[in-house]
Amino acid sequence: MISVKIQNNKGFMKSLLTTDLFDNFYVEEVAIDTFNSFYIDGHIHKDFYADESDDTTAVENFSRWADLRPICLDLIKGKRTPLKFKFVFHLDENETAKLAEKAESDLNPSDITLGANIRFTNGELIITTGTAFNIFTLDKSIEKAWDNYFPSFLESNDITLQYL
Repeated sequence: MISVKIQNNKGFMKSLLTTDLFDNFYVEEVAIDTFNSFYIDGHIHKDFYADESDDTTAVENFSRWADLRPICLDLIKGKRTPLKFKFVFHLDENETAKLAEKAESDLNPSDITLGANIRFTNGELIITTGTAFNIFTLDKSIEKAWDNYFPSFLESNDITLQYL
């Protein structure tokens, strides 16, 4: 787990809310405090899709940022800065598998959750990475790979950060 502070909040928020940079990430939750408190649980209700002729097993467990981004943009945009917000993102299983392979980890990608918590409070934007396992393992290679990957992902997209 690592924490980084974003150096250019406005630039980061533009990338987060108006570009597709994070669109493939899953969203576990969103909490935004402006004139009211807004909370989005990113878990998909599969029953909602039960009436459709498509196979409901194809429905993912979490919403993608691409689907929630316009809603969050509407809640945040304006002249006033939110009081605070929190976004909890997960890397999707395909990208997790690529990262696990690159880290030479033998773990099954479905047993790994690679997350990023994005928090804005008191004028500071802090991102903390995290790794959760559905199994017991002493293998920390995927965690180290994620902690290296995420800051480099941000920096390669012109997001300046400071390690905490």
